[in-house]
Amino acid sequence: MTPFRPHTCRKCRRIVIDGTGPEVDLSLEFSYRKVKKLSKDCKFFRWTLRSSAKRLRASYKLSLSISTDSEDLVYLNVGWMDEYDKHVSPGDGKRQLHIFSTEHGDAAEYIKSRPLTRSRASSVTLEKCLEHYKSCLNHEMCKEALRSNKRNTAPKSLLEIRQNSELYLYTVPQGENPLYAALTYCWGNSQQQQNAKTTSENVKNRHGGIDKRQLPQTIIDAVKIARTLELSYLWVDALCIVQDNVLEQESEMSKMESIYSAATITISAASANDSAEGFLGDRDLKKAYGNLFKLPYHNKRAGHVVKGWLLLSEHPIADTYEENIDKRAWTMQEDMLSVRLLRFGSKQTTWRCLHLSESLDGGGYPMLKNKDPDFSVDDPHRKIEVQSNVSYSGSLGGSCVKINWLDAVTEYTRRKLTIPSDRLPACAALAKNFGDIMGFDSSHYLAGLWKDDICAQLLWRRLEARQAESTCGPSWSWSSINGPVEFFERYLLEDCNFEVDAAAKYVGSYRDSMPNDHKYSDVGSGRLQLNGRLKEAHWDSLSLRRSISNVDVLPLRIYWDVSGGVSSRTVWCFEIIGSYISLGLVLRREKQKGYKRVGYFECSMEESTLAMKSFFDETEPQTIEIY
Repeated sequence: MTPFRPHTCRKCRRIVIDGTGPEVDLSLEFSYRKVKKLSKDCKFFRWTLRSSAKRLRASYKLSLSISTDSEDLVYLNVGWMDEYDKHVSPGDGKRQLHIFSTEHGDAAEYIKSRPLTRSRASSVTLEKCLEHYKSCLNHEMCKEALRSNKRNTAPKSLLEIRQNSELYLYTVPQGENPLYAALTYCWGNSQQQQNAKTTSENVKNRHGGIDKRQLPQTIIDAVKIARTLELSYLWVDALCIVQDNVLEQESEMSKMESIYSAATITISAASANDSAEGFLGDRDLKKAYGNLFKLPYHNKRAGHVVKGWLLLSEHPIADTYEENIDKRAWTMQEDMLSVRLLRFGSKQTTWRCLHLSESLDGGGYPMLKNKDPDFSVDDPHRKIEVQSNVSYSGSLGGSCVKINWLDAVTEYTRRKLTIPSDRLPACAALAKNFGDIMGFDSSHYLAGLWKDDICAQLLWRRLEARQAESTCGPSWSWSSINGPVEFFERYLLEDCNFEVDAAAKYVGSYRDSMPNDHKYSDVGSGRLQLNGRLKEAHWDSLSLRRSISNVDVLPLRIYWDVSGGVSSRTVWCFEIIGSYISLGLVLRREKQKGYKRVGYFECSMEESTLAMKSFFDETEPQTIEIY
């Protein structure tokens, strides 16, 4: 049953989606004047008038068509066309309505997507959670992954949650590996979250019992789910790490990878914006669907035409991984490390393990973001498969994995951190997995960049035009910017294998020594030695000139690392790529320290690139040090 009445009327019922042929078919056009007339009494046609980002003209026409995939009928495409049959809105100009059917509707045999479920904690959903968990205990692939992961060190403490019992803090004896669930969630700043923290003052008492009234709703909900799965232990960072004990924090943070990878299951409080909100409350289905419509659908059964109905939602009815939890940096690796993940979202409750990914309570197939699964760097459980693909594909495969790394970093930098200096620790597991795929150890990893691809990975630029807060990383690393970055696109290179033929060369590097268990986690400072062409230039607050005395403006675009550029007049351009395009770093020289990166430049127009070549002409390569 749908939670509220979808719109249908005699005017929009003229739109019949035909499934009687070999393919589902719909191709209709309506003039602007016709749509205006129909919209007076029809909510569907009123919606189509609002679907365009541009102002509509009388000469335009409305186009309706169907998108299908190999398994399901997915979208009703809604677009406005001009008199030349071109889309009038940005992109492909189409809005999409997401199609689904009730379980017992006439279209249910052909349409797999189902209505969303209001209650996240219904008995049916909780039973499915337990069924999937018990079934997965027999998945050989999942069992083997957990057997391997359990060789790692267990958490120091767990929350004991036995049925019909109080909650206790439990110290794990050395050498033991109890079965436990882990929680991934957004903390927030609620007073309840502050009260939930284990501190040096309350840690002893918590071994004797924890008052549930001290805990925020998200943790209470996680206890309920873990008990539903018949587990006795739950790991929650705020409770299981003494928050004012620096040594314990450092020790447990270094085990973060093993804590999530060795958990028998990870519970994701995806729908909760903070720990006080909880994740088992009822869903707001009106918000989830947006506008909801019902249109006729005809199909054939035993040679006879069967008439039924389809439901169409304005918003996606599947988890699109755009919850608040997906905007937090730490939760990215908590998600990717988990062998089993039970995710409670604003639209769906989804199950994911190495064997299966599906919704437990309606909607469509969960839309996992993965641009190139064959060369994915964000799924350590597919590491051997990706290694095999790289080996088979040669240099192109290696380049594809490197591109995936940069895409993953770009996505990661869009996420938020409470503590800016966590920029590298929060993606340490991602870095380790990439290194394992490529056969690199941690000595190849330089503050978020890889030595073997260093010149290409230096070509990052800040995206936001605001003042960027600096973190503790070296200036040449993207980790020095507390905000989103993106990298130079390799597909713009002429090389069909996306290899970067850099003019600059890596010479060497050195960094602050870190403890062995922080190999991928952090770097307070680091110096990079490069050999290439370096040329002085003059910045006049508006453009870059060849020199103070030369009024010629260099035809390049500069992306400053800090909003507003630099106050110093003299800067240095260091060439990284100098073929048919010109790309490099803008540096500032500081006495005794060497050079500091302050920006990135690019120049891709043919005439402009020739001008940049002449700028660097007769400049001999030299070795410089950037800190």
